[in-house]
Amino acid sequence: MALLLYRLLQFILAPLIFLLMAWRLARGQEEKATFDERLGHARQPRPSGPLLWVHGASVGESLSTLPVLRAIRRQQPALPLLLTSGTRTGRTTLATMAASLPDTAPIIIQSSPVDVTAAVRRFYRHWQPTVSVFIESDFWPELLSQAPHPVLLNGRISDRSWPRYRRHRWFFYPLIKRFKLALAQRDEDAKRLKALGAKHVQVAGNLKFDADPLPVDDAQLAKFQTLLAGRPVLVAASTHPGEEDQLAQLHLALKPQIPDLLTIIIPRHPHRGTQASNEIARHTRAVRRRGLGETPTLGGARHTDIYMADTLGELGLWYRLATVALVGGSLVKHGGQNPLEPLKLGVPTVSGPHMFNFKDMLPLLTERGLLTIAPDLTTLTREVQKLLTNAEALATARAHIAEVMPTLSGSSVYSATTILEQLDQANYNTLTLKG
Repeated sequence: MALLLYRLLQFILAPLIFLLMAWRLARGQEEKATFDERLGHARQPRPSGPLLWVHGASVGESLSTLPVLRAIRRQQPALPLLLTSGTRTGRTTLATMAASLPDTAPIIIQSSPVDVTAAVRRFYRHWQPTVSVFIESDFWPELLSQAPHPVLLNGRISDRSWPRYRRHRWFFYPLIKRFKLALAQRDEDAKRLKALGAKHVQVAGNLKFDADPLPVDDAQLAKFQTLLAGRPVLVAASTHPGEEDQLAQLHLALKPQIPDLLTIIIPRHPHRGTQASNEIARHTRAVRRRGLGETPTLGGARHTDIYMADTLGELGLWYRLATVALVGGSLVKHGGQNPLEPLKLGVPTVSGPHMFNFKDMLPLLTERGLLTIAPDLTTLTREVQKLLTNAEALATARAHIAEVMPTLSGSSVYSATTILEQLDQANYNTLTLKG
C-alpha cells in the first residue's frame, strides 16, 4: 500500500519532478555529461559473474565506505564493484576512492537513478547486482523496494529523525523489512531498526572510526615545525561565521598565561579568509594569512598571535602541528565538524556546545573521555588553558587517546566479511534457482 501511494504521487508530480531535475541541471547540481545515468541508463557493460553494488547518498556516506571496500578487496580481489552516489560531488568522491583501491577487478562508478519507477527499473535491468548495499539511512522507496538482496551498512536512525520514522512506521515498515541484514552503528540504532521492521540486525559499530588519518605534505610539515619552534598551538578547524570573533576573545584571554600561544584558524570555506581576518583584527592586529603567502613569526614587528590558514586540503598539516584542537562549527548553531579527524592524530580535542551533527558518535566520545564539550566560551577557555599550561594533564590526555582510539575501530573488517557472506548466500540462491 505504501509503495502504491508513493508511485501514485510520482505520477501526479511527474511534471514537477521533471522541472526540478532541469533546474538542478541548469544550476550545475547535476553533471550534464552523466545526466543520462540519473535516468537509469548505463555507460558500461555489466561485468560477468557476481556484482556487489554499494550506494552512498552523498560525499559523507561515500567516504565512510572506503575502509569497507578496501577490506572487501583484500578478501575478494576479483569481485567487480558498482559504486553509486546521488550527488555530483559524491560521484567525484567515488572516482577518487576507486583510484586508491587495488585495480584487480572492474570498479564501475555511476550516478544513482532518480527514485522514480522507470529510471530505477532501467538501472536494475542492466546491472542486476547480486547484493545491494545501502549506507546509514538512505531509504529511497523505489531503489529499496526493487533492490536485489539489500543490506544496510553503518545503519542509524538519528534522535532527530526517530519521531518521524516512528510516526510514519506504516510507510517505512514494508521497505525496511526487505533488508536481508542490517548492520547498525550502536544498540539504540539496532532497536529502532527492529521496531521499523528489520528482521536481521547486528551491531557492527560506526565506520567513521575506521577512516584513514588526514594526509599531510611532509615537506610542509617539516617547514612549519621549524617555524613554530615548539610554540603551543591551538588549532580551530573548519570555522563558520560568528566563530572567529569568539576565538579571538579566547586567544586574548589565554595570552597572559601563555604569551607564546599561536592560534591557527582554518575557515570551513577558504574564500572567507578576508572576512574572518577582519573579524580578528578588531581584537588584535597580529594576524597573518596563509592565503597571502604569509608565515607565522614569534616576536618582533611581524609577531603572529593568530594565523589564518585559508587554504584547501591542508587540515592534516594543521592538526599535526596542534597541541590542542577545537572543533569548528560548534561555537555557533551549525552543529560541529568531524571530531574524529584530530583524535585520529592523537590531538586532545574540545568543542563548543553545538555538536548536533554528530549525535551518533557523541555519547561514545564523551563517555570514553575523548571529547570535552564546553557549554560556553568561559568554560571552553578554562578547558583549553588547563591542557596548554599543565604538561601532566596534556600528556595524560594524549596517552588516553592513543590507548582508546584503536579499540573503537574494526567495524570495516567485520562489515566487509559479513557483506561477503551475504554475497555468497545470494549467489548460491541464484545458482540454485537457475539449477
